[in-house]
Amino acid sequence: MTARERLPACLAFPLAALLAVAALGGILLPGVYAEAHPRWAAQGVGQDWVDLVLVAPLLSLAAHGVLRGSRVASLVLAGMLAYVLYSMVVYAFFLHFGPLFLVYTAALGLSFYALVAQVCALNAGDVRGWFEADAPTRPAGAVSVLLGVMFGALWLAEIVPALAGATGLRSAREAGLITNPVEVLDLGVVLPAFIVGGLLLLRRRPSGYWLVPTMLAFAVVMDAALVGMTVSVRAKIGAEGAPLAFLIGSAVVTVAVLARLLRSVKGSGRFLQTTIP
Repeated sequence: MTARERLPACLAFPLAALLAVAALGGILLPGVYAEAHPRWAAQGVGQDWVDLVLVAPLLSLAAHGVLRGSRVASLVLAGMLAYVLYSMVVYAFFLHFGPLFLVYTAALGLSFYALVAQVCALNAGDVRGWFEADAPTRPAGAVSVLLGVMFGALWLAEIVPALAGATGLRSAREAGLITNPVEVLDLGVVLPAFIVGGLLLLRRRPSGYWLVPTMLAFAVVMDAALVGMTVSVRAKIGAEGAPLAFLIGSAVVTVAVLARLLRSVKGSGRFLQTTIP
């Protein structure tokens, strides 16, 4: 393993620690969400619990697997880093200045550089050669495109009428924000990656073999965070969040497709062990 391949995993360990600190601070320190809209604050606490209990440990586990030579861990780590970067952009730019500002800033920087390094390492390698010849590329590619199109249509269904009627975004008003950062990040960056990656994998292009697993891993963790947010919103302020059945169903389907795709990685049965050459 080269230094370039080890770098993202080495950065992931302090990133996991920062994420755990940020999550624990959001749960325990009243000042973190003191100036936030109640709905936004409730969502933040829900995501903090998911980050603390699930994401930080899984990030460390994936990094450990990468250092042991696991190909599956390399693909999972890319998705985890994408999720942390996405989340830290929202936390750093759309929360009021508070006691965790430097933690969010450091986590944003670490996740950015780690993700860039991981993408460069994957793109430079023969990731297509990691997979068996009968890898389920068509189902995985189709699901990736479907997720991108489906959520794009969902956001545009709110945005287009708001633009036509000059009424502003309801989701932004409900969270006390001037705009919806999730829609910005999704429409500008995330959903195109789902669609492009899916199309590349359907055509068996090399980049599709790392981009689709990355985005599907991102989707699984994001679905878990959205479930945490929805449960927290309902528990803390008694408001309706996203439909839980839809989120859970989306997570189950994505997990199943991702697991099937990763099982076709050569040596995938040894997640934390050194893979075959």
